[in-house]
Amino acid sequence: GQFGGNFGGTGDEDGDGISDSDEGKDAPNGPTDTDGDGTPDYQDTDSDDDGLSDKVEGLEDDDGDSIPNFQDPFNDGPPPTIKLTAITTPFTTPIGIDYHEPTNSLVLSANYPNGMPFNFERIEQDGTHHAFSMQSGFTDEVKIATARPGNASGFASGELFVGNGIDGQIVRISADGMTITNPWVDLPGVGNGLMRGSFVVDHKGVLFGGDLIAVTTVGQVWRITAAGVPTMIADVPGVHLEGVAIVPNAPTRFGPLAGKIIAGAETVGLLYAFAADGTTESYAVGVNIEDIDIVLPNENFFGVNYGSSNLYGAEAAQFASMHGDILLTQEGHTGSGLFRLQWDGQALVAAELAITADSAVPLQWEHVTFAAAGVKEIPNVPTPQ
Repeated sequence: GQFGGNFGGTGDEDGDGISDSDEGKDAPNGPTDTDGDGTPDYQDTDSDDDGLSDKVEGLEDDDGDSIPNFQDPFNDGPPPTIKLTAITTPFTTPIGIDYHEPTNSLVLSANYPNGMPFNFERIEQDGTHHAFSMQSGFTDEVKIATARPGNASGFASGELFVGNGIDGQIVRISADGMTITNPWVDLPGVGNGLMRGSFVVDHKGVLFGGDLIAVTTVGQVWRITAAGVPTMIADVPGVHLEGVAIVPNAPTRFGPLAGKIIAGAETVGLLYAFAADGTTESYAVGVNIEDIDIVLPNENFFGVNYGSSNLYGAEAAQFASMHGDILLTQEGHTGSGLFRLQWDGQALVAAELAITADSAVPLQWEHVTFAAAGVKEIPNVPTPQ
């Protein structure tokens, strides 16, 4: 053993909360190395190379295949059955939503389509909501991306990025809502399209340098540095891109999507994947994609149900078996309108999440997010100890 507590086979050399013996340090044929990367599991913080740490995955077996989560690169059991709760706070025609980390709350774009008397609200845990910024008058569908810490780009936690309804223009709003730079970026050229498709910030800063990623209504994909310098990644003419996410670079789990920007193509039923060098592939996954998110551990789900102008939520525990998976939403649907997208080793497979008999039934999803925040019927996520 080693000094520092690794006696008796109960040590935890990589500090992931799983003992060295459970991670196969003393396996008959030598230490277990699940992902074959040359680092044995007891020294590897992501033993199955699926983009989720062993500390998060643990010894549970969500898909019941006798392989613990930390050694199982994808959960191939059925997607969870969830109960959606209609949050009783009323809102006025909301569209976009994201997590505002500095205040552990949600920020919402409301008052569609004219943005009056203001465009953005912040929602407190007790359900009260108030103007986040004095910005008003942005038209069209205003989708939101917020920055979280951990990216290497210089964006501050809680900054907001939105479109203003003008071709090619992106607005930056400070984390306190007070400073509005409109426009912050005006994409070069003409006919760039509107920013109602969506944005995402490369929070981890590994794949796209911590930049802001924007997709537009005419099929353009851009990355923008914190200094406001835009670079086009790809252009798919005539395609309305809607929903965007950055997929962790874990090929075992995500197959051909690993390390790519993915976006939906409204009304076309395709998923597009864009590499950093602009290489573009499309996949028919059977979902008319409206929004895309990576399911984050220990964060609640919230979605804008446009058909009734309210929010639906589901507690984090309901998505436990989907940690790290890709969630797709479909605007019009007959079930939950929420789909788990997975690489099964041969193909990308989308499966709709079932809802319980007592679940609220969404009418029309617009924008969804995961957040540690709570709102009224959905409690805050406990802070990890």
